[in-house]
Amino acid sequence: MGRKKIVQLIIVLGILLGLFLLQIYSDLLWGNKSDRDGKKEVIRIWTIHGDTEKALDIALEQYRKNHPEVTFEVTVYKNEVYQTAVNNAMLTDSLPDLFFMWGYSKLQRFVDAGMIQEITDTVKEEKISEALRSKGLDAFTFEGRIYALPLYGWEANMFCNREIFQEYGMEYPNTYEQFLKVVEECKRQEVIPVVTGAKEGWLSSLYYMSLVQEEGPGNAIYRAVNDQSLFSTGQFKLAAKKMEQLIEKKIWQRNYLECDGYNAVYQFAQGKAAMLYYGSWGSTFLEGDKSEVKGKVDVIPFPNGNRREGIGGYVDTFVINKYGAIPQKEELIQMYMEVMQSISNVVVNDMGAGLPVYKNQTVEEEKYPILYQSWKAGRSKVLYPAYDQIMTEEQSGEYYDLLNRLVFGEKSYKEFIQGLSE
Repeated sequence: MGRKKIVQLIIVLGILLGLFLLQIYSDLLWGNKSDRDGKKEVIRIWTIHGDTEKALDIALEQYRKNHPEVTFEVTVYKNEVYQTAVNNAMLTDSLPDLFFMWGYSKLQRFVDAGMIQEITDTVKEEKISEALRSKGLDAFTFEGRIYALPLYGWEANMFCNREIFQEYGMEYPNTYEQFLKVVEECKRQEVIPVVTGAKEGWLSSLYYMSLVQEEGPGNAIYRAVNDQSLFSTGQFKLAAKKMEQLIEKKIWQRNYLECDGYNAVYQFAQGKAAMLYYGSWGSTFLEGDKSEVKGKVDVIPFPNGNRREGIGGYVDTFVINKYGAIPQKEELIQMYMEVMQSISNVVVNDMGAGLPVYKNQTVEEEKYPILYQSWKAGRSKVLYPAYDQIMTEEQSGEYYDLLNRLVFGEKSYKEFIQGLSE
């Protein structure tokens, strides 16, 4: 290579090196922000499908208006697969920055594993406890430390088709015996007494939990979880016997074993049954445009004669991954607090999908008449969480397996109790 070409090559390389160094040190030379500083903060979120997803989208959009530097990547899961997905993510250390979770034992597993960022100090500084209703933080507090804020409340209710009851001169049942009489009258009139979705075990569990509360105090479940032999006592045994009786009497629609929760609500909303036992959030569908029973539904407690206790509380939330992006910046912790309260307001005030958890929230009777009835009925009750919230993960799996086998006719109530108490 000639001397002239070598000189030209050196000059070109020198220019390229100069441009490279200029790019690197441009901030120091001219005070410009680097591309890295200009990048948006990306927060990864997992949620479940449905009202929570919709409320989350609205809350995030509201937050982005004032904080364009933060962007969100939201992944939505169907309810039935979400728990498996989030458990797998915990085991593989691939949890997102923020993710939906239920309180009590389900959340405690993640807390005990050291995966969840606690927010105790921020809650105290902002006096959020004082703004919440009684027991609003119970599901998210462990050993005095707070790990999440509640989104809304819920309660299990019996929804009744007023027109069907009036047409056949039936009274709303208050006791188990009265309930059976209503069932028999419905069958005599060729009306489906109750719709349910046994494909999802939590719906069957609502019946069993309420039958247990008929036979004794609701707090007995806490003792039984710690000493499983107590499941063989009369309270749980008599409830299981009544559960088997309901199955034998065929109180539900013919295809109830193949139906899920959505299908159950849909059938009731189409006026195909006299009753539906479901969570209070079902009111959104019953009051929706596709409902044939809108304005025709009354809410009553489960007919077990126990007006002091029920099933429900505050358990739905989003939690912060301790090793994600949010704990790295105080402003992102504040983002969590703001977005959580925003979601709650959207669900309760704008969607009518949840019961109030903040003291300044209310349910408008004219706007959400069915949810208002649920809220009114539950305010004087002591509400206990669903059993899978109280039980350990292993106990919960065994419980649902045994209950499903009972509902599907594969086990007797005695075998169900034996399995629970072993």
